[in-house]
Amino acid sequence: MSDSMTWLEFLSQAKEFLAMSLDLNDSWQLIEKDNQEPNSFLKYTQKVKCANELINVEYHIVYSISYQVPMLYLQAHRSDGGLLDIEATWNLFMPDAPRSDLYQMLTPMEHPVLFRPFMALHPCRTGEILAQFGKQSKNRILTFISVYGPYVKLELSNRYGLIKEDN
Repeated sequence: MSDSMTWLEFLSQAKEFLAMSLDLNDSWQLIEKDNQEPNSFLKYTQKVKCANELINVEYHIVYSISYQVPMLYLQAHRSDGGLLDIEATWNLFMPDAPRSDLYQMLTPMEHPVLFRPFMALHPCRTGEILAQFGKQSKNRILTFISVYGPYVKLELSNRYGLIKEDN
């Protein structure tokens, strides 16, 4: 059982999620490189405390053509602008995970729209995991971020859960 989606469904739900974000005065953005499939993605930035330093993290929710699901990419930068290396990124987001498992969870990948190196949560089981929720969510992007975001310190406000779904 899988909960895959088409590019047009992803784009439509990304726009719906963006509208929710705007209603809540949250700072998500929809980046549209051009109108080609799949050259649009959601972007969110925040600062994450790590020891005595604030790390600037940029999150992207991108459509995976191969898996037909949303996919979470991120880059983490120190205050001097330097990119965190893979070990530092793992230590920030998944300090207790066995190192042998990390390449299967949070792995370096080329961003499919920007063609730059990012870290990504591997999408291989995303469709299966989203399908376990029974009734399909009205906005699978919201469900995806709610399920996967906490693994990389991306937590949506509880206010998203208070938004009434149109029937």
